[in-house]
Amino acid sequence: MDIVINRLSKKFGNKEVLRDFSLRIKEGTSLSVMASSGKGKTTLLKILAGLETPDKGYIEGLENKRISMVFQEDRLCPALNALSNIRLVCGKEIKETQIYHELEEVGLKGNEEHPVKDLSGGMKRRVAIVRALLAPYDILLLDEPFTGIDNESKKKIIDYIKEKNKMRTIILVSHDHWEAEALGNEIVFL
Repeated sequence: MDIVINRLSKKFGNKEVLRDFSLRIKEGTSLSVMASSGKGKTTLLKILAGLETPDKGYIEGLENKRISMVFQEDRLCPALNALSNIRLVCGKEIKETQIYHELEEVGLKGNEEHPVKDLSGGMKRRVAIVRALLAPYDILLLDEPFTGIDNESKKKIIDYIKEKNKMRTIILVSHDHWEAEALGNEIVFL
């Protein structure tokens, strides 16, 4: 089922960040939402995830859909290692050996057992991405997921995301046209 966003509006105090925004997102497609800072990109993702409520408008097509999200902030448990942070969201069908393999796929081999507080910013982002991809989901929301990741690693991770998300809906928020194009996304400007 497509996601239909109809005349969505949201204010924070006197600041209007979304105004009568409408969009249809076809099921199983990749979409990038782009705009300058403060124009409502993150707010839109939070509304889609159920973390914010719009002031006006509505969204259809999210009923019975599982959503996984990579936030702008890593939102990892700093004292836990990468493996444990991912294990928190995985179903029991995901074996520890698979988590090790997925971390290796994004260039984190040898860092699985380190507390995430000791990892670099880019390494933490990769843990957050793997965690979101191994959680059970139908829709993946990515809020500037490549911040702090070097260009060589970014390309590898984009290929990894594309491989893992065949036929599922992806919504990416980014300032970077290259990221949107590399994911093969349709681009929408707020």
